[in-house]
Order: sequence, then C-alpha cells, then structure tokens
Amino acid sequence: MLKLTGKPFSSINQFFKDQARDLEKYLFEYYFQGGNGAKIIEALKKYQNNDGGFGNGLESDFRQPFSSPMATSIGVRLLSQIDGNKDAEEMIKSAIGYYESAFNETRNGWFAVTKDVNDYPHAPWWHYDEENGMTIIDRNWGNPSAEILSHLYKYKEYVSKLDIDYLVEYALKYIEAKERFESENELFCYIKLFEVLPDELKKRLMKRIAVGISQVIEYDREKWTGYVPMPLDFVPGPDKCRFGVGESKIEENLDFYVELVENNGVVNPPWGEGYYLGSLKPAYNEWKGVLTLNILRKLDAYGRMEKRDFS
Repeated sequence: MLKLTGKPFSSINQFFKDQARDLEKYLFEYYFQGGNGAKIIEALKKYQNNDGGFGNGLESDFRQPFSSPMATSIGVRLLSQIDGNKDAEEMIKSAIGYYESAFNETRNGWFAVTKDVNDYPHAPWWHYDEENGMTIIDRNWGNPSAEILSHLYKYKEYVSKLDIDYLVEYALKYIEAKERFESENELFCYIKLFEVLPDELKKRLMKRIAVGISQVIEYDREKWTGYVPMPLDFVPGPDKCRFGVGESKIEENLDFYVELVENNGVVNPPWGEGYYLGSLKPAYNEWKGVLTLNILRKLDAYGRMEKRDFS
C-alpha cells in the first residue's frame, strides 16, 4: 500500500498560497492546516448574488455573473461542509429561496444554466443551444436536479413553495426507469441525494446507482490519466457506500493518485489546456486547485498520507 510522502508538500503549499483562488486556498487551509471556516464563507460571499443564487465564475468553466442552478449547487455543497456556522446557514437559506424561484415546472427540476451563459466566456459543453432550449449537460435530468433536491431535503425547514417529497419520488422514478447511463456527473448528483435520504428510500436508489456506475466507470488504470470516471469518484471515503465498486479497484485508484501527486505535486486538468483561451484562460489554473484539493482529501480520508503537515 503506497502512501503520499512529504516530498511534494512544499510545492503544493506554495501553489495554494500564491496561485489558487481564495476559495480553494481557504479550503486547503481548512482541511489541512487548521484553517478557519469563516474565511471560506467570506470567499463564497463573492460568488453569491442578491437573489440568493451563486454565479460569478464559481464554476470555472462558465463566467456568467448571474445566478444559475449549477453554480448554486456548488456553493451550497461547499457551505454544507461547514457545520454550525450561522453565516453559512443564512447563505444556504437564501440559496434555497433561489432554487425555488428557478424551479422549472415543465422539467420538474432545474436547467443547469440560463441562456445568457452564451454572453460570457464558457467552455463548449456549457453552450446554450437555442434550438433545444438547453445545454448538452441538461440531457441528463439529474445533473444538477438530483443534487439540488439533496439540498432541499437536507434543509427542508427553509423550503416554502416546493413539495420535496413529490420531487424526490419523481427523481427516484426517473432513475428507476433509466436503462442506459451515460453521465457520471448525473450519478454524482444522485449519490448526493442518496446520502440524505432515509433508509427505505436509500434501498430503492442504491441498486440503480450501482447499475449506472457499472455502465460508466473506468477500471483500466492505463486510461486514468485521461478524463474518465474512476472508482474514487464514486467512493471518495472509506465510510461511503460502495455501490458495487470493488475494494481492490479502490486501492488501485488510491495507489494511482499517490503516484500522481508524488511525481507531479499539483494536478493538471486531464482534459487539457486547449479550451482555455482568452478570457477563459484563468479557469485552467483554477481547476488545478479544485482537482488537487479533491485528490488530497480522498487520500487523507483513506489514510494514504504519511503526514499532513504542509507547512
């Protein structure tokens, strides 16, 4: 079993200190250097709009300043990790209000972004197709609708307009009827929903998530250098549901990440730099922070770091 040594720690620490966004810098400090959650909240306030939603480039691949369900789902996801903070709770409450106002009755859920995303720098996969009335992301209903429902279910005391139980049942029936899974990101959203549901609903959801994962997961280590869904993407910690992902593959994925960080330090986006031109150029460096932090947290969760001192 490989473990991450302190060899790359200095370069990683320097990157988060000097090059990462404030948000990832403070998240890194919070998880690995005893940092204060209040700094994360202050950083997130820069991305939250007056309508309660999040925008302003929080999701690095589209720089739309206006609120969107997708960016808001990221904001609430991060805020929910800071327990017992009143400012975080108020921001979440405002975001729930935005979710309710952005709900699309015809879709019985949310579209990821609004069409004015096209007016600002964005990656091709976030381009709004006027003819279809959506982006290619929206071809899979659960991304981000299933994760948004996880937020509404968890914070249902803030919900005043939507019938959460009805929408959760709709989400369950959607995935139960789905035969072919193509989007790992949709499954990530359903896993978020799974984590907040009571046991009787988890039982229904578990089997379908497992089927979906079996269709999209990449087990070939030779392909893990590319942008593919790996075992740890679905099972990011030892206390998480396995959904049929084998322990040996989880361990192999951990070894892969140890070697990746040991040899490279900061992790580069596997999809390359070619999309990030002009005003979108800063996004590439922002993704380095997001990806490196995510991998470090997985290694830490599984006890694959010899030490945690990044100073």
